[in-house]
Amino acid sequence: MKILKFNLLFILSMLFLSCGNTSKNKEIEHPPTASTALEFNAEDKALEQAFYWAKEKALSFAHDNSDPVGYWYEAALPNRQAFCMRDVSHQTIGAEILGLSKHNYNMFLKFAQNISENLDYCSYWEINKDNLPAPVDFESNTDFWYNLPANFDVTFSAYRLYQWTGNTSYLEQPDFKEFYKLSMNEYVDHWSLGHDKVRQRDRSMHLNLGDTKSRFGDKRGIPTYNEGGRGETLLGIDMTASLIAAYRAYANILKLNGDILNATKMSDMAVKEQRFLDEYWWDEERKEFKSILYEDNSFDYFMVGDNQAFLHYLYYFDTISNQEKLKGIVEGYKANFDKLIVELKSYLPIMFYEYGDTAMANKMIIDLCSENNKRRDYPENSYTVIEHLTRGYMGVNVNASEKHFSTLSRLDKEDGWAELRNVPLLSNKISVLHQGVTKTTATNQSGEAIQWIAKFPGTHEVLFIDGKRSDGLQDRDHGKPYTYVSVQLTKGAASVVSVNQ
Repeated sequence: MKILKFNLLFILSMLFLSCGNTSKNKEIEHPPTASTALEFNAEDKALEQAFYWAKEKALSFAHDNSDPVGYWYEAALPNRQAFCMRDVSHQTIGAEILGLSKHNYNMFLKFAQNISENLDYCSYWEINKDNLPAPVDFESNTDFWYNLPANFDVTFSAYRLYQWTGNTSYLEQPDFKEFYKLSMNEYVDHWSLGHDKVRQRDRSMHLNLGDTKSRFGDKRGIPTYNEGGRGETLLGIDMTASLIAAYRAYANILKLNGDILNATKMSDMAVKEQRFLDEYWWDEERKEFKSILYEDNSFDYFMVGDNQAFLHYLYYFDTISNQEKLKGIVEGYKANFDKLIVELKSYLPIMFYEYGDTAMANKMIIDLCSENNKRRDYPENSYTVIEHLTRGYMGVNVNASEKHFSTLSRLDKEDGWAELRNVPLLSNKISVLHQGVTKTTATNQSGEAIQWIAKFPGTHEVLFIDGKRSDGLQDRDHGKPYTYVSVQLTKGAASVVSVNQ
């Protein structure tokens, strides 16, 4: 019977894996797309084609307000007619860039509103178009599928949404505030997820494993996003990384809401969890990170099984600063990219853009969008491609709390060019044109005056703003130096910043 039960649970785990995916410019012809103003023109036509495929595919998954759940987009296995916490968290910035603000806000609000003590401070892992927990993942309040990093991922991503949009409802709306509070306090304690308890916790806590009618067994409370592996998983490094990111995000949310005392408390918790990650998950003898802990106290390191890896979560949740350790992770993903499932590949291109390997990142983008990728229709895939090209290739980022956006060209050709138009951020729409890595034009197409931080790779004593010299300021981006200046863009105004006059 034990063997039969294990096989059944293994089959279920595979079924439910991951919730389940200038004038010269104007002459470029594009394939038909769904209605959104976002445009991308580039010298690299393969990259441009990938963008328009991803844009059209992603928008085909978006639904208006006609379903009971309200505005939503598909964020689960294809044809589920549903959205799950992990996939939404990963798709959300791409969706925002595509203009799906109403969708993001509604979906995150649904997760926030459904957290409950009756669900052991979980929410609904997956919600369908009928505004119900998706039946494929939910039987009852005591029998449902749940990956425990989800609450932390949603908290982290909601803060990212605030930073991109400036929508203070993500900070102040009562349901969101309650979700953050419960997730970062009661949820952590109830499931013993803090660094001082997580290694000794009972993997079967809050389960009724004697219930022979249970559909999900111990899948209610998986302490990682790893749903396979070679045995019973006791803990994943992604759990620790997501908790650190959530503590940091919640500290910032509390600070912005004026609660300095609790913000400091959350920041201190993040520091303790970071110390645990650095000390427990790093194998000093092997000089690499462990990623999955099993019930026999053995570990997987980079690869988990034949087609999974989880160390990218250290990068995604910004929990690794040591450049040598980061280099090892990046090289591991470069070597193993072709082996991975699309749910993991979809996290990777921006890591390579930011790390400085644009050629590899571009190759990944084209591979993800190719018809040879048999799983390219996974909704997560198309949404994240939009984010990778916007934040990675074009280097567009937003900071609502400081009321600015920034750019940093990551083109890999000196004479190359790329232009992104009608990008919604804060209360504006902006366009960015990079000419190589030495000249950038930004336009405030609509919205109130906005501050533009124009960044350029390398160290330069001066930059030129519309032909006039300006002292260059220095900083680092993912370990690499860059020079920047700040430019005020009024409504409708454009400005050119360059390395050379």
